[in-house]
Amino acid sequence: MSKFSIEAKVGIFVVIGIVLLAYMSMKVGKLNFSNNKGYYIEVLFDSASGLVRDVTVEEAGVEIGRVQDISLKNGKALVLLQIKPEIEIKKDARAIIRTRGILGDKYVEILAGSASAPAIRNGDRLTRTVPVTDMDSLMNVLGEVAHDIKLLTNAISNVLGGAEGEATFRAIVDNLKEMVTTLNQTVQSNSDDIDRMIDNLAGFSDTLKSVGDESQDDIKDIIASVRRVSSTMELLLTDLEEVVVKINTGQGSIGRLINEEDTINDLNETLAALKHITQNISQGEGTLGRLIAEDQTIDSLNATLASLDEITTKINSGEGTIGRLVNDEETVDTLNTTLSQLNNYLEKQDTFRTYLDYRGEYHFESEALKSYVSLRIQPSEDKYYLLQVIDDPEGKRSSSDTYTVINGETVLVQQAKIEYDELKFSALVAKRYYDFALRGGLMESTGGFGFDYYFLDDKLLMSMDAFDFSLDRNPHLKAKIDFTPFSHLYLTTGYDNFLNEENRSFFIGGGINFSDEDIKTLITSVPIP
Repeated sequence: MSKFSIEAKVGIFVVIGIVLLAYMSMKVGKLNFSNNKGYYIEVLFDSASGLVRDVTVEEAGVEIGRVQDISLKNGKALVLLQIKPEIEIKKDARAIIRTRGILGDKYVEILAGSASAPAIRNGDRLTRTVPVTDMDSLMNVLGEVAHDIKLLTNAISNVLGGAEGEATFRAIVDNLKEMVTTLNQTVQSNSDDIDRMIDNLAGFSDTLKSVGDESQDDIKDIIASVRRVSSTMELLLTDLEEVVVKINTGQGSIGRLINEEDTINDLNETLAALKHITQNISQGEGTLGRLIAEDQTIDSLNATLASLDEITTKINSGEGTIGRLVNDEETVDTLNTTLSQLNNYLEKQDTFRTYLDYRGEYHFESEALKSYVSLRIQPSEDKYYLLQVIDDPEGKRSSSDTYTVINGETVLVQQAKIEYDELKFSALVAKRYYDFALRGGLMESTGGFGFDYYFLDDKLLMSMDAFDFSLDRNPHLKAKIDFTPFSHLYLTTGYDNFLNEENRSFFIGGGINFSDEDIKTLITSVPIP
């Protein structure tokens, strides 16, 4: 019996090691060669910064799929998700890009829709997304705030620098020191009364604690509703930046305090007046002085605290509006529903878009340019309203019937009239179904309808319009193709009114369009003289 050589033994050992390594990689890495099972859905995000392919798609913390592809479409991020075949997602579900921790990886989370909504099918698009402020935007805002704070400290240093500034600051500190000393003497001379006030406040806090312990679930529901509006923090940071800019430019009280010496002098006078007031309080003069010096005033304050304790008891027992809010679950549910509806309304406003478009078509038959100015109002991704003003070089055609007598017989004479200076108007409603869209309404000052079909991720558009239906001539039919090679710019060509011999014509042209975000950017970037 032949024996294996050393080389053969080493080869067999290496093969066994590779097989074991592949098996362990599949187990540890959760590899699966049949990962094409499932169905695909699309999600359109305003930004997919930090999101990469093959990250998990989760619902309620459970993995339900993977991110298969990320591409750019009309200035937005189109994300393709592969969902496990046994998972059902409703059409009114929402998608959000989340981060694991502060600096963790990003993944896609599906927020479940209503149980009565239909299920999404393979190839459908999930239209509802939740806008999220990413860490880069937040850090940019914080960086600008830090820069403004640095400018603020430099301004304070310039004001308080030098011998004059040092003397001014020393005077302020001396006045504050004298005020604190006077207040300390006042508190020590009335320590017994203050101890009684503290005891009453302690009793009041115990009552509030008992109310909170008995109504923890209701309080948690209220806190959860408040958290849903936490996205307004970005607006708060913006307002803070505006405040810092105003302070740096000398606007407002704090701005004048930092930039104007007269304001600092006024502050010194105010501190001196405050010192005089504390001396009067120490001597028992004025309302606050009598509050500390007279026992009758302390008794009145104790009675007030006792009344406040009675109010908290009524709240705890469910009496009054606040009592029902804390103890009645129905009232809390109504408040949560109202906050949820308000949040949904604000999310719908984020998906509202407006587009402004100019289109020019050169008609070879009439050797003239036909111009369109359009306003498209798009409340959702699959629906829009279109308003147009058209300058048609062929004019607006109308006809009238007249009767005349020729050789003793009454003859009908039809006269055509063309008004060349009249503008035409269109007002259409459009609905899109995947890559197919229908339009209808007022079209070039007559009734009409049309349909569109989109190719190549909406870069190529084929359209057919039919309008101006009349008994004495064929309807006006127009076929065109639009191609968008660059953002905001497109080319067009087609055949207009091809059923009527007297006005049919080939045309070629182009157009330019802007969204509301583009117009806003252009307006804010224009320098103001």
